[in-house]
Amino acid sequence: MTQMTALERVRALLPQLDVDALVVHEPATKIYLDALSGSGVWLVITATEAYQIMDGRYEVAARDYADRFINQVTPQGSVFTGVLDWIATHHPKRIGIESELPYAMYHELERGCPVVPLHDAIPLIRARKTPAEVARVRAACRLADDIFPALLKQIHVGMTENDVVGELFRLVYRFGASGVSFDPVICSGPRTAMPHGRASGRQIEAGDFLLLDYGVVKDGYQSDMTRTVAVGHATAQFTKLYETLLPIQQTMVSRYESGRIGGQLHQEAANLIATAGYGAYFNHGLGHGLGIGGGERPLINATSLDVLQPGMIATCEPGIYVPGVGGIRIEDDVLVTEAGPESLSQTPRELLVVG
Repeated sequence: MTQMTALERVRALLPQLDVDALVVHEPATKIYLDALSGSGVWLVITATEAYQIMDGRYEVAARDYADRFINQVTPQGSVFTGVLDWIATHHPKRIGIESELPYAMYHELERGCPVVPLHDAIPLIRARKTPAEVARVRAACRLADDIFPALLKQIHVGMTENDVVGELFRLVYRFGASGVSFDPVICSGPRTAMPHGRASGRQIEAGDFLLLDYGVVKDGYQSDMTRTVAVGHATAQFTKLYETLLPIQQTMVSRYESGRIGGQLHQEAANLIATAGYGAYFNHGLGHGLGIGGGERPLINATSLDVLQPGMIATCEPGIYVPGVGGIRIEDDVLVTEAGPESLSQTPRELLVVG
């Protein structure tokens, strides 16, 4: 059986929503549809045609997309006007628009014809990855795994958190990634109690916790991994927190099964952490979807109703963060399959002492 293309999967929303066209501007959705992803590019998708409306900056690059898009070039600064002109020319009865659009643009489109917000329709389509997409995420995870031991070799007492970030970026490009998935979360000592703390000029000291949360992009798809290591030596506090969290994280990875609900998984992790005596110190969602980026589903948090299905990829990243002491997080990227969960992250999870 021939698999539907991404464009065909998104096009299926037209009759479902009873709209004549979809207007797309989110970069991740444009990447998913194999279109130009720049800010000056809009897509209009109908049942029979797909338009790529852009300004002159993209005219040459757009030639490579002419087999699947009708390219329309507008004057610089008037790309959105080009979308409005398309509506005025083609007279759709209703259009579907992304809910992320600024209100001013929403209002302008609504003046042209009735609009239907897409809400999470496209992210839920993107959530179930094709085998080709899984392979790309797997490759990004493999790169993150390869980078990790090389990064650890550079870490030593006395370097700053910013120094670690510099080494990480050097390795990301040396190992062949096209960039990072997000601004890396690199923090040390008591600062590791901030789940999303960014690097600072703080010097790393012997006995510090060091939290390393980074991801790389390969062929447009992302990885996202966290490991927390001890620098110089592992304190009793570090060892206790690590040995508490690791079995919880591994238990939760094993529960990423088809049919499970995101909110229930999060609550199970929270319960395990609370039973261990650290219930007040787990203060973020258990995980999130992974792929192109930009609002990936499924969500694995306290309020999520997302149902795991084969082909979905999500992070599993429980943490314990004690103010004034430090925090531990262990994060893997997990593929949901018919046969059960598969961790795409292969970096060792045992307690490590570096530097």
